[in-house]
Amino acid sequence: MASTQQLAKEYFEKGEQQIYNNDVQPALDNLNLALSIYEELDDKRNYILCLRLIAIAYSIMGYNSRMLSKCLMGIQYCDTNHIKGAKQFFYTTICNRYMLLGDFDGAINYGLMAKQDLETHGKEFDVGPHAYMVVNLNLAYCYIHTMKYAEADVHIQRAEAIAKKNDMTEHNFSINVIKARLHYCQGDTQYVYDHLGDLMVFVKAATLTLHDYVQDLQMLIETFCLMKDYEKAEEVAYTLEFSAESSGNHLLRLEATKLYMYIYKKMANLEKYQSACVAYAECHMDYLDSQAQARLREMDTQIALSIADTPTDLL
Repeated sequence: MASTQQLAKEYFEKGEQQIYNNDVQPALDNLNLALSIYEELDDKRNYILCLRLIAIAYSIMGYNSRMLSKCLMGIQYCDTNHIKGAKQFFYTTICNRYMLLGDFDGAINYGLMAKQDLETHGKEFDVGPHAYMVVNLNLAYCYIHTMKYAEADVHIQRAEAIAKKNDMTEHNFSINVIKARLHYCQGDTQYVYDHLGDLMVFVKAATLTLHDYVQDLQMLIETFCLMKDYEKAEEVAYTLEFSAESSGNHLLRLEATKLYMYIYKKMANLEKYQSACVAYAECHMDYLDSQAQARLREMDTQIALSIADTPTDLL
């Protein structure tokens, strides 16, 4: 029989994998089960890591208030228990949400808070290189959008150095997209064309997840639209759409239709833009329906379990 610690680990790992598979609602169910066990065991490290993933899941679903609530809970938990080097997880999650909402100055504030916590206390929580990588990529992304190109270049170089040192090839796509955008912003359009083949290979080969790559695809599409290369922008959006249709994932479909809306608006193609808006509305209704069905299944399961635990003489 599995130990309580092993059971929590299984819930956690299953939830983590489900997030990367874009299966967010079941991920939340498993992560909340893990969180309850870790709290009971007073396993502070895993409690924090689990709470972070729950905050990320809510962010993916667009539940900003729930995401923020979990992040603030995590920050307070770290302070109450005198845990150093872990608050950066929650600062980074808030930073990512600000980025997605287009508030890059706000994102920079939280990105810098995460960076400071990492540099001051990261070793005390035994934080791996991935956290440093994400902080630098986030700041590079934000500095590009606020036209602070020198700062962006510094953080791209740091991210690239971390990736090479730790053989983190899974971040090559993100790094190359941000580098291409920086070169374009600095007037070096030829760099983008010179690396166009590599960029498109990454797009077609990437395992597309909401957690990692949708933001990169958005930046790449923005860059192509700035270059008025709308055909390439559509090709990138189609890649996400194909991935969404193949997996039957409603959240990915929503993101794909949003990208199409952005492209056609930039093209000033009213007919295609209106069609994309209709597609987005239909996808959104499908998503709401899938959420309702998931909730009904969850209620049925809870009722069945409750009946199973009820003494027969009370039935």
